[in-house]
Amino acid sequence: MEVTPEQLAGKIVKAYRVLPPDKRLLVAIAGPPGSGKSTLAYPLTDALNTLLLHHTPPNPSQIENPPSLDLVEASGTQGKDDEVAICVGLDGWHHSRKELDGFDDPTEAHWRRGAAFTFDLPSYHTFLSLLRLPIDPHASTPLGIPFPTFSHSTKDPQPSPYPILSRHRIILIEGLYTLLDQVGWKECAEMMDVKVYVDVDEEEARGRVVRRNFEAGIVDSIEKCEERVDAVDMVNGEQVRNHLVSPTYIIKSTEGQPFSAKAFQA
Repeated sequence: MEVTPEQLAGKIVKAYRVLPPDKRLLVAIAGPPGSGKSTLAYPLTDALNTLLLHHTPPNPSQIENPPSLDLVEASGTQGKDDEVAICVGLDGWHHSRKELDGFDDPTEAHWRRGAAFTFDLPSYHTFLSLLRLPIDPHASTPLGIPFPTFSHSTKDPQPSPYPILSRHRIILIEGLYTLLDQVGWKECAEMMDVKVYVDVDEEEARGRVVRRNFEAGIVDSIEKCEERVDAVDMVNGEQVRNHLVSPTYIIKSTEGQPFSAKAFQA
């Protein structure tokens, strides 16, 4: 089903409100490189917290059609004391550069970094399994579930400064392979309650990734950047498109910026 970001927020809230008190709602946000997964996921997380903590709908119709929220300008609630929703990036499960050095073909592993085989899939699966365990709201010291993030300054994973706690009942996980229909990844995708696919025109995505990688200094010229994007990112995107677990919802990412403020308004 194709939905707008605004409608998606309402549907996630509706699913959360019927959730048993000891369960978490896991939301996967997948899409090819340059589709705008992060641009959607993190502001959406802020909007869910705003909706649940400050704009509680008084009747079911407003849950289905929540009031207009400007997700792009949301202030950022991750790490605060009362958030219900939290967003986790799959990039935290990249193998470190040191680990890639130990691969059978380290040169290929470094060049293809970002491909599915360069992620620590067993560790990611363990993380999801912990999220699926029942929450004990009466525990005197609720145990947190740690997770890694990706540091663009060190170009390696590092521990998140805060874990997932019992109050975190909606977990959004964004990343290329969160809905990948291949061995190991498919089992992870099947743990998700809501599966969101961000669709984008291939050439639009390519242009975004070339600009992003060049601005990040991954390579030192536009020509080299285009070469790497075509050899790595576009290949990864094709894998995501061709091996996709059936999504619950599809969101279209339009030309220009992945998700403008207008896209998040009713």
